[in-house]
Amino acid sequence: MASAQANRRGIVLMLVAMGCYVLNDVFVKLAAQNLPPGQVLAVRGAFAGVFVLAIARGTRAGWRAARRPIVGLRCGLEITTALASVIALSLAPLATVSTLMMTAPLMIAAAAMALRWEPWRGSRLVATAAGFAGVVLVIQPSARIEVPAAGHACALLCAASLAARDLVTRRMPDTIPSATIALATTFAVCLSGLLLGVVERWAPLTRHELAMMAAAAGCAALGNYALIVACRGVDLSVVTPFRYSLIVWALLLGYVVWDDMPRLEALAGVVLIIAAGALTVWMSRRP
Repeated sequence: MASAQANRRGIVLMLVAMGCYVLNDVFVKLAAQNLPPGQVLAVRGAFAGVFVLAIARGTRAGWRAARRPIVGLRCGLEITTALASVIALSLAPLATVSTLMMTAPLMIAAAAMALRWEPWRGSRLVATAAGFAGVVLVIQPSARIEVPAAGHACALLCAASLAARDLVTRRMPDTIPSATIALATTFAVCLSGLLLGVVERWAPLTRHELAMMAAAAGCAALGNYALIVACRGVDLSVVTPFRYSLIVWALLLGYVVWDDMPRLEALAGVVLIIAAGALTVWMSRRP
């Protein structure tokens, strides 16, 4: 077991990481209002590539491993995750998108049991069902004219793609360096944005939009680093549930930036998803 001090450090870093991820979404949402999705992916991917190259500098071993099919599969899932996220953020409120995306751990738990990677447990099935009931509560009250169904669909598609990406990551051999995976996926997303530019009409970028894209990439890079450090040398059953603080950050920033305030039914759904997800994570860490 880790010390109480290590766990407290891990909790703080997890809170910081989730805050950085939400800030990334805020900057993307602000830019996505005026820019097509492909342009957002390409520009943010270019900035992210600079950050990843700086982190991976000096790590040359294992670049040939990027040619493996499983790395290509993960890159494809990273592209669908990023694209669905950008479209969802352009159509739906930040808190709604973040909440629906955080159903990914529930999908992972259900898939892991279905694939027999983990044993069937009645308590986990109940928690997963409660989480998806929360999804219904989140979607129904906000199904208004100004929030098209496509926004909810893209958020759930992002969650499903995120869950599949994490499941594929679990099956990747340890011989493939993390830096190789990060660099491959970053440039794959950037390239996909450039390819989408063939069918899109890109707009001239202002300094403000460039600054938002750079800030989004920086927040994502900082969030990834904080998340990695937060999960080292700690009791994961204690620290990992604080991943759901992302929803709290999204509620706060959504209210501050766009004056979005979910209805009571949606808030009840948020509580269900957080409780179900945290319980699922805690049960998955038990022997």
